[in-house]
Amino acid sequence: MGMPGGPKPDAFEHKAVILSGNLLRHVTRFFRFREAGVGKNRESRAYGSGGGPSGGAAACSRITHVLCGFGCVFLFFLGLLINYQIIDSVAGIKYIKPASVQRRESVPVALARGRILGRNGVPLHYPCWQSALAVFPARIEDRERFIAEVSTLVGIDEDDLRESLNHQAAPFKLLRELPPEQAEAIMSRSIPGLVVIPEELRYGPGSLARHVVGHIRPNAHVNPKDNVGESGLEKWFQTWLTGGTPLWVGTLVTGDGLELPGSGVRIGSTGEHPEDLITTLDAHVQYCLERVLDEEGISRGGAVVLDAMSGDVLAMASRPQYDQNRPEEYFGLPDSPFVNRNISDFAPGSIWKTVVLALALEKGYVSPEEEFECRGQVQVGTGVIRCAAFPEGHGKLTLKQALAESCNCAMVRVASRIPPQELVDWALRCGFGRILKLPLAGQSAGLLPTPSSMLPGDVANYSIGQGYLTVTPLQAACFYRAVVAGGKWRNPVLVPGTDAREEILFSEEVSVFLQEALLLCTQEGTGAAAWVPGFGSAGKTGTAEITGSPPSSHGWFVGWTPILSPKYVICVFCERAGDGPTVAAPIFRKIAERLLHCR
Repeated sequence: MGMPGGPKPDAFEHKAVILSGNLLRHVTRFFRFREAGVGKNRESRAYGSGGGPSGGAAACSRITHVLCGFGCVFLFFLGLLINYQIIDSVAGIKYIKPASVQRRESVPVALARGRILGRNGVPLHYPCWQSALAVFPARIEDRERFIAEVSTLVGIDEDDLRESLNHQAAPFKLLRELPPEQAEAIMSRSIPGLVVIPEELRYGPGSLARHVVGHIRPNAHVNPKDNVGESGLEKWFQTWLTGGTPLWVGTLVTGDGLELPGSGVRIGSTGEHPEDLITTLDAHVQYCLERVLDEEGISRGGAVVLDAMSGDVLAMASRPQYDQNRPEEYFGLPDSPFVNRNISDFAPGSIWKTVVLALALEKGYVSPEEEFECRGQVQVGTGVIRCAAFPEGHGKLTLKQALAESCNCAMVRVASRIPPQELVDWALRCGFGRILKLPLAGQSAGLLPTPSSMLPGDVANYSIGQGYLTVTPLQAACFYRAVVAGGKWRNPVLVPGTDAREEILFSEEVSVFLQEALLLCTQEGTGAAAWVPGFGSAGKTGTAEITGSPPSSHGWFVGWTPILSPKYVICVFCERAGDGPTVAAPIFRKIAERLLHCR
């Protein structure tokens, strides 16, 4: 395809053919002439004539120069032909897009943004198509009549519509997310310049993992320049997800800006689409998790599900929810709907006892066969720490029973043998007190006490998950997954290919001991409500007392299921909603049953 204003490609092809024919004739004559000259020279030498330069040799030299000249001319025109037909046609592609934009008046109907997918390719934000109302000013025949009819039809103030038309010559969206009945009513009226168009809603009603996916600026559907992620993966992978030009609806226009006759309103695409983002989340697991949380009426809290073997994040849900299409309506609400509870820190309560016991066993501060006597409370300095079995106490307990029954007295005695510095260093090694390597903004590292300032009372509170100590549900899930995996801790993975650092925390022997103790917890201990019939489960309850008016408590349960070949590590956190045994543990069981029975 030739450049505008240049010679036609056919003309160059014709000239190239003529030059090729002429060149061929000259080459033929040259070789015939040379053959004839050579024959004469041989003949003259045969008769003994002189050996001076002949007239044939001089003529041959002149023909050679002429031939070279014609060859240069041929190559020049051949180069022009290649330039116009191949090089310019490829380079000219970059002018097609700007030219097409100049020749249309349109509005975007879908974002130039990649999808955020689960591990099986399901879009987590469940985009859907709805109707929108667009105004094309160039198609309006009677402006005042248009303003009057549209204002009455859709309930918009006439002055506001008139002002919009005064300031916008290009097409614009008047209303979005039209109800089907209203869209049909508008389409039944023929109003030049008013068009019902399809529009993709990025976050559909069934959008999952909203605190993980995040949201973009609400105005992005109107102005493509606002196609910017504001939270979650949408923000973290902004550069990856954006690119290209959006799908559009509009009309084609001439160079004078008039509508091209017969073109009408059409939908068009540039064929460019940015890359999608694949996550480790499983849409089915995520759906089951969120459904249980909503059925149980969890107003504040969260839950996370990890793959028991790989450590991949399969699901993560936080409550309360928010509408990703209208985030501005949730600013300043007291329940903090934008906060992802799974990566925020809270007092852990008794789920922390497993962390302390793992250290004591690994370093030999306690023997697996050791027994303890619980009398309902334990004296620590000038203070007293009560057990859940106060006032009678648990009586004589093995170490496994002490963890299964969540005995405060036994755990305080165990922790009192360990130096404070070692307690805190162990917590750091287990992934607490630091931010996990995860592509989510807003993560909390949690709080750990300063070892040098820990008194005996502080150590006692630390051993039972109280005092100056906070962890995130995701950190807790990662530690309990290490118990399942034979003592191997692994950084959780949310997006394949990101960091998955591993570290051996404790031996296989310690891991087996903890597994048996946590199994005992769900069989006959405080976690009995988390037992999953037919599959089994193991884990630990936690109840963190929160001061305030009125006082309340966080409920925890962290564990895994099934017992044979564990698949899921699940952490349930209920903020200020009650204790672990009666609130969090039953929710764990319902989540596990939903996952195991629906597979």
